[in-house]
Amino acid sequence: MYHRAVSHLFLLLAILLPGAALALSADREQPIHIEADSMTVDDSKGVSIYQGRVSYVQGTVRMTADKVTIYSVNGEFDRFEAEGERVNYRQLLDDDKGELQAKARLIDYRAAQGQILLKGNAHVKRGEDEFSGSYIEYDANNDIVNARKAANGGERVQVVIQPREKEKAN
Repeated sequence: MYHRAVSHLFLLLAILLPGAALALSADREQPIHIEADSMTVDDSKGVSIYQGRVSYVQGTVRMTADKVTIYSVNGEFDRFEAEGERVNYRQLLDDDKGELQAKARLIDYRAAQGQILLKGNAHVKRGEDEFSGSYIEYDANNDIVNARKAANGGERVQVVIQPREKEKAN
């Protein structure tokens, strides 16, 4: 039961955010370390809940949240929600492309739809490029990012894209 919950958490982090496919591939081969104040696994409902200063480490992957809930359907990972005052995710990218960082109050990943939703003071940084807003949705199947400001008009969408270096002529 515990092993299945850990496996679900591993799967969700392997495909968590835009750019994760470029993440350090050796991380998938590393042991998973999870710490939390409590863990509840209900196989009959397909729900695993980690609560209280949840910390996940696997290779260069680091995620912290107040609560992580993993949902399974017929024993297969379906979706997860990581929530808290500040959910933090970090991972090194392959080929010296820097680091992927994401922060939000809620990160909701839906595997079947290939959607990642970040809500509440959301911020994603990949290498030197970054974007932020109240709501960021990434459709991994179609490689589409939608971001919008808060309903109250505050926290407008912000994007920073660094100039790319031209390839050096041989």
